[in-house]
Amino acid sequence: MKLMKLVLSAVLVLIILTKCDTVSPDVAETETESELLTEITSPIDSSVNQSVEAKLKWKEIDGATSYQIMISKSKTFDKTIIDTTVPGTSFKARSLSQNTTYYWKIYPIKKNKKNSGPWSKVRSFKTDEVETASITKLSLLLPENNADKVSTNLKFSWKELKGVSKYEYQLSDNSSFNSVLQKKTVTGTSYKPSGLVHQKKYYWRVKIAGNENAWSEVRTFTTGFKNDIDNTGTPPPLPPPSSGSFVSTHNANFVLNGEILRFAGTNAYYLPNYEKLNPGVVDRALDLFQDTGITVVRMWGFYDGYDCGYSKNDSSENVIQTSPGVYSESALRDLDRVIAKGKDRGIKFIIPFVNYWDELGGVCQYNTWAGASNPSTNMDFFINNNQTQKWFKDYISMLLNRVNTVTGVAYKDEPAIFAWQIMNEGRNRGQHHNVMRNWYRDIARHIKSIDKNHLVSTGEEGFDEGTPSQYSVNQYSNTYALRANEGTSYIANTSIPEIDFGSAHWYPGEFGFGSTVNNNMLKAQRAWLSDHQKIAQNVGKPFYLGEFGLAGWGDNRVHQMYDALYKHAEEIKLDGNLLWQLVADGTKCWEFGGNICHPGGRADTRHYNKFKNHVTNMKRLK
Repeated sequence: MKLMKLVLSAVLVLIILTKCDTVSPDVAETETESELLTEITSPIDSSVNQSVEAKLKWKEIDGATSYQIMISKSKTFDKTIIDTTVPGTSFKARSLSQNTTYYWKIYPIKKNKKNSGPWSKVRSFKTDEVETASITKLSLLLPENNADKVSTNLKFSWKELKGVSKYEYQLSDNSSFNSVLQKKTVTGTSYKPSGLVHQKKYYWRVKIAGNENAWSEVRTFTTGFKNDIDNTGTPPPLPPPSSGSFVSTHNANFVLNGEILRFAGTNAYYLPNYEKLNPGVVDRALDLFQDTGITVVRMWGFYDGYDCGYSKNDSSENVIQTSPGVYSESALRDLDRVIAKGKDRGIKFIIPFVNYWDELGGVCQYNTWAGASNPSTNMDFFINNNQTQKWFKDYISMLLNRVNTVTGVAYKDEPAIFAWQIMNEGRNRGQHHNVMRNWYRDIARHIKSIDKNHLVSTGEEGFDEGTPSQYSVNQYSNTYALRANEGTSYIANTSIPEIDFGSAHWYPGEFGFGSTVNNNMLKAQRAWLSDHQKIAQNVGKPFYLGEFGLAGWGDNRVHQMYDALYKHAEEIKLDGNLLWQLVADGTKCWEFGGNICHPGGRADTRHYNKFKNHVTNMKRLK
């Protein structure tokens, strides 16, 4: 029996050892994939002095259609700063912080998701430190040096330094700072002090928090008397008029020819398309706008391809970009003519470069050209695909450098253009809002590298994430728009240094307040305008409402909502608002129930007269 037990034990041990040495094909393949993923092209593991826009690369895995990438400041990835999926074998991590260690890993995704993964080994890299040379470039903005009669309710602001989030501000009553009146560590690029007294000379400076030897220049200013005009609520004197007649910004106002510009106007997205389809519609619309006193109109500066939106079903539409990088000269000449006609009537245009929605091509068309399997409103693919971004930037460059065939003026030098907008109603659902913010900043920099004359804004709807405390939350019976989970943040986007003014839209029916005009809706409407204006003012920028409307088809609900909006806009001295939309005839009258049709279509004379009065009232506000 003992011998038999020993034999059985030996056999059992042999079986166990044999099983331990045998690896199933699936496991072997998985380990091979994991090893391949650790063969990273760049950066090398534990490398230092990497760019804050580090490009991460890895080897391709057989059968993988895309890769999930996670980046974190923690080895355990308990909190990620980037978690996204990319189609290729590289990813550019934009706007990282300087002098920071990051950890990252990759997960291959196959068509058959059962065979996807596993995660690669975790790699790390450290970004470079803030260079001394860049520290010395810290520039103060407002108040200007030697400014006089400055309000005691002022706000200090300075230019953002790349990779720097915290700054230290100091205020003194002498230039040597022997006595420091105020000292504060600030997150961001502005600070509003308290306790300033009238008719006193102050000195101020700023440095990167934690750096002892890198102060900015010292600036000085003198506050005014208590009864000075700047302390009564009226803005301080404006700078001298700029050359030409481009719109600029100053003290959170739009400025034109040295005067504050406030406006009410309209959207007319269709004008370039109808310059081909029916030029009479364009002429009648522009004549009506001029008669109404409108000086600002928003219209589309794009029409992309034949695979998405209206042109998919009607090839006669006036498509500008017929295929990637191929532009219709006849369609561009129609855009030239619309701008020239508006210029003759004293109108300035706000012009977006692309649509988030499928109408007129937009993101859907760029993604289709690039081979996306789900192209419609797929912002994540659009932002992260190198080809779509090249095509989009090429289109922007083409339009900015184009010389108008009617006026002989390049678009980038055309005063009849009020501002550029990056995208109409951009969203990036499911992604962190910083992805959208970083993209907006990249595109804004591209625009400004070509065009030094015009303002730039996002063109967004004004949504936010997580119901921020900057909003009057108790004024909203439905907080959807404040916590929209659409991957975009008005607060974050408006703070981008290259974005010149805040932009939001207002459609209470779509924003969760229904189609009944009641106290809840009107209270939210007032808060929506006031909150977005204050958020923009807090970063020294004006704010305008780029679209608003209620699909009431001319009924009393439209009167109630619009009248209340006009009144509140005038009370808070809103910088601008644009109706969606004023139309001159029946061609576009029935397209949306919030349109005001005059004199044709429904002939909404009562609506029109009130809107015209609002246009006049906004012009008179200073």
